[in-house]
Amino acid sequence: MAKSYPKHVRKRSKNSLQYRRKLQGIGGEFSHAMACNQDSPESDIQREAIHITRLYELELKTKAATSPDFLTDMDTDAAALELLRQLSKRDGYKYQAGDLHPPKFDEVEREYGIIVKEPASEFLADEIVGIEHLMHETQGREPTVDEQVKLKVMFKAKEALLKPRKRPPRYLSQVLDWYCTNRKNSPDWPMEGREYTRRKNRFLEILTHIGDCPTEDPDAAKRIVAGLEAYAEHRVNTSKVKGQSINRDIRGSLSAFRRVSKVYKLGWTIEAPEVEENPIAEREVLTDEEQIALVKWCLATNDKFAAILLAQLHAGLMATEVLRLAHDPEESMVFEGSLPYLLIKEATKKETRKRLVPLVLGVDVMRENLAKGVAWLNSTTESNHSHTLKKRLLKATSNPRITAHCLRHTWNNNASAMDISVLHRALIGGWAATGKDSQFSPHMLKYGRSGLQRTKTVQALADSQRQVFAHLLHIEPPAKGNVINISSRA
Repeated sequence: MAKSYPKHVRKRSKNSLQYRRKLQGIGGEFSHAMACNQDSPESDIQREAIHITRLYELELKTKAATSPDFLTDMDTDAAALELLRQLSKRDGYKYQAGDLHPPKFDEVEREYGIIVKEPASEFLADEIVGIEHLMHETQGREPTVDEQVKLKVMFKAKEALLKPRKRPPRYLSQVLDWYCTNRKNSPDWPMEGREYTRRKNRFLEILTHIGDCPTEDPDAAKRIVAGLEAYAEHRVNTSKVKGQSINRDIRGSLSAFRRVSKVYKLGWTIEAPEVEENPIAEREVLTDEEQIALVKWCLATNDKFAAILLAQLHAGLMATEVLRLAHDPEESMVFEGSLPYLLIKEATKKETRKRLVPLVLGVDVMRENLAKGVAWLNSTTESNHSHTLKKRLLKATSNPRITAHCLRHTWNNNASAMDISVLHRALIGGWAATGKDSQFSPHMLKYGRSGLQRTKTVQALADSQRQVFAHLLHIEPPAKGNVINISSRA
């Protein structure tokens, strides 16, 4: 079947292609020789035709200009790049930004034998882009609007030749470190620590399939695409990791490559390999009977594992969040008073993700053992804390599918069933919600443990928490003599 070409793309002799189109409303014709030829893939031809269409629209806008200010900065930049491309074709040399940097000077003898240094690079730039010639033509008269527009574009092209050239990371292996410190509209990733090490190791594993090479290698993009496909195929065939995890790992490195290409105009076209994602497993939620069994087991066991599981049950706290209580135990674990609570002040996914978790079940167990549980989580001797907690959950509920993460889904399910306000669910569970940050302002957190307990926010959260666990409150008899009602203090 004959190959079809995009609109306005015409065949020429010797296997070449040309984009040709009438200048609507102006007269004349716009023509542009294409880099693709008749044997090029249709996708490449289509991509180049889209680029030339933008040049056509820029030509229309330029010819319709009534003043030099008619062109935006973006239009001027695009026109300057196109001018450098045309000059490269004319002179057989590829002019690029930064070609005349650093500046060079010539020593010239003036009158009376005075030697001065003249900016040779600037004079050369004027000559290359045609400023000198156009200024000579307009000498003694007011330039036309068309000439003013041309001069504006020429000066922009001259500026590009003289400015310092932005150099990309020299090798592909340096791309991730560059990305970590040059992310756009996002905090920089640290160049150390567990998260950086994880990303770096994954990037280097992918790089073994790509192969290291200079970023300015003409075949760099092809290497990256082939390497990503090889990496994806290797992970699918040799590991039991879900497709979602493989795609997530690839996205981190892919973002780094694409960002470098965009910033330094390397022209890489990199598509992510297609990895089939596994169906998302239904979230396991503890039944009421299993929740009752868990609370009874924790009260009867009364050890560090029971204390951790009770803390997790209260709002689906993950083990890493329980561990963060160790940063400020006096302020973060408050068991005395009328409103005992846990305060998670350290960052989790986001710096602003603070949580205040009112405690309504097993307070005595947590008072006696939670500090020991936090110390255990912080220990280096335990190889897999999650596995240990899962075994305790199995003992308590007899359900082998339940993990600590199921407690989070269970709490959220309970809160939904009781129609707890979205803001309260966010403040307790750590989710995002409008108005959440103002509730946990730095000023409020400075009230101290007794002052914070007296705030209406904490009292309202405790009421919501009691509703969430209304079906469990009967298990534990009310405490006698160990509750100090400090909310009534002055």
